[in-house]
Amino acid sequence: MPTTVTTVSTGARVTQRTTHHDLSLHGRAGAILILILLCFLTFLISFTTSGWKTRLSDSCGTHRGLWEQCQAISSSYGYHLTTQILMSLALVGVVVIVILVFLYLFATGISKYQVLLGLVITSFITFTLLLIAVIVFGVNVSYLGWSYGVACVSTILCLAAAIVAAMQLHNCLH
Repeated sequence: MPTTVTTVSTGARVTQRTTHHDLSLHGRAGAILILILLCFLTFLISFTTSGWKTRLSDSCGTHRGLWEQCQAISSSYGYHLTTQILMSLALVGVVVIVILVFLYLFATGISKYQVLLGLVITSFITFTLLLIAVIVFGVNVSYLGWSYGVACVSTILCLAAAIVAAMQLHNCLH
């Protein structure tokens, strides 16, 4: 919120207009930070683990992550490549979201409105990528594993962060 600072020196009165943002981590800003950090953590867990598909049926068992699998994946598994691409794009989005939330909360001398607008847009785009990735994988695989469930949680957290950030943006406009 803008504040007015009045300085008196040598009898002349000088009025300076400065912009000062009071951000508290107890309100929406804190909720955005917590949701995005939880989204980032759950995303990294799902992205790096091999429990997207689990089925213990033979000596090797069957497990599949995004980047590691015990059983060979044939070329007919185009959905797996699609999921890998979407999750890789979402990784970029999640990293950008984390950077933007820290800029919004702790940087000075920048337009908080513009950073928040970028955060909202990037959050919704990342949510869309995550949602499509979990749908594509989920409808093509039976015996979904725990890493897939963590990816679903990450998707929900991304949506929640996007909604809270949009509410904060709306609050900034009024």
